[in-house]
Amino acid sequence: MPFATTRATLSRQWALLRQLPSRSPGITSAELVWRLRDVGFSVSKRTVERDLNELSLIFPLERNDKSIPFGWHWSASVAGELRANFDLQGYLRGDSLQPVQGEGIEMQAWVSDPLARQLREAPLSVDMQLMALDQGHRLRATVEDGGPLRWWVLGQGEAVVIEQPAALRDEIAKTLSKAAAQYMS
Repeated sequence: MPFATTRATLSRQWALLRQLPSRSPGITSAELVWRLRDVGFSVSKRTVERDLNELSLIFPLERNDKSIPFGWHWSASVAGELRANFDLQGYLRGDSLQPVQGEGIEMQAWVSDPLARQLREAPLSVDMQLMALDQGHRLRATVEDGGPLRWWVLGQGEAVVIEQPAALRDEIAKTLSKAAAQYMS
């Protein structure tokens, strides 16, 4: 099913972006294969290289061509939100998904076991709770309602299903349906 494949690809590419260092010499494709396996994605070196080449068209990524094997990293010349000392993992663990001054929404979601392991290491908020289910985990957290939340949810693909609030669940469902329709035609 193309929709499931697309979600798996998005999740894998999101995990790949999270592994990239912020400076040269970077990390090799072979190292990225092992890191992706550690977070639940079994892919070939060629798939990682193809993903990196595609992602570099959208994101400010650089390949260090000075020595073989080549190393990939975030560009040091990026302005704004992605700057020279940008640390994607720090950003994701930081305030980007947390409420500002006590404001936020109560989010409840089903998450996969691999994502739950990641969230234990990098919680979404200080009040985040994970409860084990027969399959996966129930996530509860107070998070800021905004673009970074939606970017994170959509980037997780099939590893997360928003349950509450209903308005967020509906919005995510509509976005995913529209995206899937693009592949069905």
